[in-house]
Amino acid sequence: MRHKITAAAACAIAALAIAGCSSASSSGSSGTSSSTSAPSELTVWRMGASVPSEVTWMNGIVAEFHQDYPAYKNTKINVVWVPWGNRTTDWTDALTSGKNAPDITELGNTDTPTEASLGMLANISSYVDSWSTKPDLVSGMLANDTQNGNVYGLPWFGGVRGVWYRKDQFKAAGITSTPTTWPALVADAKKLMKKFPSTYGIGAPSNYTNAIVSFIWGAGGQVATESGGKWTADLTSAASEAGIKFYADLLLTDKVSPSKYVGETELGNPGATSGGSNEDFALGKLDMYVDGPWASAEFPANAVDKANWASFPIPSEAGPSPAPAFAGGSDLGVWATSKDKAADWDLIQVMDSEPNATSFANLQGFFPPFTNKLTGGAYAGSAVMSGFAKAATVTQISPLNAKNWGTADATDAIIPTMMKALDRGANFAATVSQANTELQNVLNTGQES
Repeated sequence: MRHKITAAAACAIAALAIAGCSSASSSGSSGTSSSTSAPSELTVWRMGASVPSEVTWMNGIVAEFHQDYPAYKNTKINVVWVPWGNRTTDWTDALTSGKNAPDITELGNTDTPTEASLGMLANISSYVDSWSTKPDLVSGMLANDTQNGNVYGLPWFGGVRGVWYRKDQFKAAGITSTPTTWPALVADAKKLMKKFPSTYGIGAPSNYTNAIVSFIWGAGGQVATESGGKWTADLTSAASEAGIKFYADLLLTDKVSPSKYVGETELGNPGATSGGSNEDFALGKLDMYVDGPWASAEFPANAVDKANWASFPIPSEAGPSPAPAFAGGSDLGVWATSKDKAADWDLIQVMDSEPNATSFANLQGFFPPFTNKLTGGAYAGSAVMSGFAKAATVTQISPLNAKNWGTADATDAIIPTMMKALDRGANFAATVSQANTELQNVLNTGQES
């Protein structure tokens, strides 16, 4: 996902919803150790750089852990900061060598199923099932950490995409409520273009897999499904084709998206950090724009009409529920060979308590994995964050967590290549069929046909 942003920028985003980026003072845990003996030390692998704000947050967690669990008052917590690009190699080395392994590790949520299948993660089902906070976990996030009925990770925070818009523009165009269906989305885009003739209604970049999949899911389709270890691509189903066609038609038929976005990501040409639909929205040239709440940190300094920024979830084909959004973020897992799993779980409970997970999510510009935090409170009072928070309650991850998804998307760009061809007038059935064949081959073999 495109949101490994600086902590300073994340605080600026979070300030739209909640003031401050400090950790909470209460874990909500029982304070009773579930371990029969206290380990001398526990090692926690955190992903990313040891920026001061995150170090401060972790220091607060360690202090709270020692306070809430007096049995561990002499347990040293070693925090190791692992660059995201090194994580797979470091996990593999720890597994194969049996040395220098963590007790607890942060994982990108697309990593968890693969690392669990390789035997790196402990089955923590009994701990999670007895956790008083489990009923409030977003079901789609926990499902990603579950294999064959066993839980191998705990959702920690996540980020989703929604639709950015401006309240004053909607009002001026006579739009009284945000759209919840595809026909309403197109109709509103056309109303905005009529009222603001120098703009386009909504951006539809072709190289934007994480947005495109929401439209596939929003029609009831699937990108691919897995059974018995084998992936079956599903882009050619009627529902999936409906989502693909709708996205392409935002340019081809409805003409509410400019042709300049063909071959572009939301940030412009591949590899660019600005200049695409993100910048056009910020400068008032684009009326609606798909991205996450972290995007405001990437808008140019001369962005306009900031006071009227707001969001709503990506609509589904027929409404009223939103289209599922891809939920990227991080999980917490217990290392399979750790000798202190009960103590590991006690520390995870502190890291992932509702107050602490919420404070950390705000620090990152993401959301905590708890439904009650997403449907009320501070997010509900923020025009920008409320729409994204609602989107975060309806999420999906598979197959973007498949072992070979990186090859399918980042390397082979199967869905972007398909969409770019469609935007340029290629035959719909043949183009989608070719992409479907390539996707299935890559997901199963790691190699394109």
